[in-house]
Amino acid sequence: MTKHFTVFFTFLIFGFALKAQVKIHSHNDYTHQNPFYEAVENNTFSIEADVFLVGDSLMVAHSKREIKSGNTLENLYLKPIAALSKTNKFYSFQLMIDFKDSWTSTYPILQKSLKPYQKYFLKGNKKVTVVISGNRPSDSTFHKYKDISFDGLPNVNYSEKALKKVTMISDNFAKYSRWKGVGEISEADKLKLKQVIDQAHEIGRPFRFWGAPDNEACWKLLHDLGADIINTDKVAEATNYFKPLN
Repeated sequence: MTKHFTVFFTFLIFGFALKAQVKIHSHNDYTHQNPFYEAVENNTFSIEADVFLVGDSLMVAHSKREIKSGNTLENLYLKPIAALSKTNKFYSFQLMIDFKDSWTSTYPILQKSLKPYQKYFLKGNKKVTVVISGNRPSDSTFHKYKDISFDGLPNVNYSEKALKKVTMISDNFAKYSRWKGVGEISEADKLKLKQVIDQAHEIGRPFRFWGAPDNEACWKLLHDLGADIINTDKVAEATNYFKPLN
């Protein structure tokens, strides 16, 4: 089987799987009224936490001035994952950790934080995948990291080894359109949005826009254009909106 045919065949299978279910990404999950648990109750595909390095702790917050004592990655996410793994509600999802500080300083602390919890991340055929966004290492080194994966970027020529560590492609909606989710979006903007989604599909990866209008009009638009993952702060609402399609 040739390399091109293998990629095409994989894309076909992957594409059919994507159309079968809309995936929800809980954006800045830690800002929600019930962090982690709301996402899990709705079987969210992806849960996002921004982290800052403070001493030897990873603090979860949107900015340094919003850091609150006790809001560590361990307390808000790792301990709850461990508890969830002991129940019949455990399911496969990804924990996206957005590095706000440098990769070189943050990654060793993440390794140390994850180590006691690694045994809880796999239960039978169900798995929690740790995905790094924000400050990442060079993609030429992605393959060296065995216990984590990465949020990919568009227009990057990933090697075959690097691409295996990329779970999805993400980009800022505002780079392609200024539409605010009200009224009609221009056909030119639709085309730009669809092109970047299609480029991700060509390499066999799902696509997510962040920073898009967070309402039903935009959810529908992005789904119609082929976006596989809906980035939202309204987890329950988006989940219910897409239930007829799932």
